[in-house]
Amino acid sequence: MRAGVLVVMALLTAAAASDEGPRMMAPPMPEGNRGDVLEELETARAAFEAERGDEARFAYAELLTKAGFFEKARKVLAPPVDVADVSLDALGLAARLAYYVGDYDESERLYRAMRERDPENARALNGLAMTYYHTNRFADAASLVDGAGGEGRLPHLDLMAAFGDAAPYEIRWAGSELSEVPFVSVDPLPIVEVEIDGRKVAALIDTGADVFVLDTEIAAELGIEPVVSMMGMFAGGKQAEISFGRATSLALGDVELREVPVMMLPTKPLSLGGVEVGGIVGTGVLKQFLATMDCPNAQLVLRPRGTPASELPGRVVENVPFYLEGTHFILTHGSLNEYGELLFLVDSGLAGIPAFGASKQTLEYVGIPIPETKVRDDVVGGGGGGFAVGEFEIAELGLGELRQTELIGSFGGQPPGSYWRRGFITDGLISHNFLKAYAWTLDFDGMRMVFTQ
Repeated sequence: MRAGVLVVMALLTAAAASDEGPRMMAPPMPEGNRGDVLEELETARAAFEAERGDEARFAYAELLTKAGFFEKARKVLAPPVDVADVSLDALGLAARLAYYVGDYDESERLYRAMRERDPENARALNGLAMTYYHTNRFADAASLVDGAGGEGRLPHLDLMAAFGDAAPYEIRWAGSELSEVPFVSVDPLPIVEVEIDGRKVAALIDTGADVFVLDTEIAAELGIEPVVSMMGMFAGGKQAEISFGRATSLALGDVELREVPVMMLPTKPLSLGGVEVGGIVGTGVLKQFLATMDCPNAQLVLRPRGTPASELPGRVVENVPFYLEGTHFILTHGSLNEYGELLFLVDSGLAGIPAFGASKQTLEYVGIPIPETKVRDDVVGGGGGGFAVGEFEIAELGLGELRQTELIGSFGGQPPGSYWRRGFITDGLISHNFLKAYAWTLDFDGMRMVFTQ
């Protein structure tokens, strides 16, 4: 593969994987970029400090959320959320923010309060559904099925209901509670061998994917049937139908997961370096463990959740807090050239030379000229190829306090709509060619990434 781009699963299911339901139900996306929001934010801050009323408080917290400053928004909004007559909008925002930081108990409490006041509220219903999704409480989701319908119904609700009383992701260790799975290859993307329902397949590791993604043909051969389907959105704004089903087992080295949600999509077109890709290990699988993508030592290391970071080998060089939106979108703060406090999607499935992907609004904000684009044969995403891309130079890219210089960015995989699609600014995605310099660990209990060398 030449010095190009393979955007594997970027933006997967962005059209229908939010706690607010499909984006087709959301208001029109705002105009402008981060610079415009920061100007509005300063005005809202001044108004809040002058008035301290609930209306000014909510307006300020809402703009902080749009800018991706979730922790600040929580602090501003915190005082009124226990007041009985607080608005549904304020309750909904507080619930979303709790969800983003992984405080699922608080998120559930607030979404339940919303439903008590408005039983048909789609935001509350979908928020509860996603809370159950991330806490593996699939059986609890059954109580929501009758109340969900129409365009706002999340397909994941039907997926969870299909499990009945079976608990998903039961973990069975072969011996010691450690599994070291060697990479088949590190570049252009990490690939491991896994075994699903007795079938060995090569699988990419991609945090831009939701659950375990299984090639459609292989799923049919294994007799895994879809329980629900939807349209997913992928790199380049491409759309394709995806289905969800249920596998009996997924083995990753010395650990096995039982009762595993799977997504079905043609993955063989994503094959790399002569290796047929039969699946993708997504965030839904990684979050069952303390998962380390140890690129320098070419292995995926899985430990039980709750394992102290002190037990990780090597020297810790950075701890970076992250947030989780929708079903699998990992977000964290970073910098591009001299512009800091940006919000990046951690999507490890961007292959080739680029370490970063950005949309038009981000390049305009940081003053990088929009590159010329063209359709290339070596560019393909989860929705197929046929979209134009270009590249741009990056003087410095940062994640937390980590810095790398003289990198390449990709333009075209993230359409303009991706900038606002989640209801807040996503300045770009940071990917494999930045992350591979480290052993990087996803800690979903502490909601942080731990980088070691």
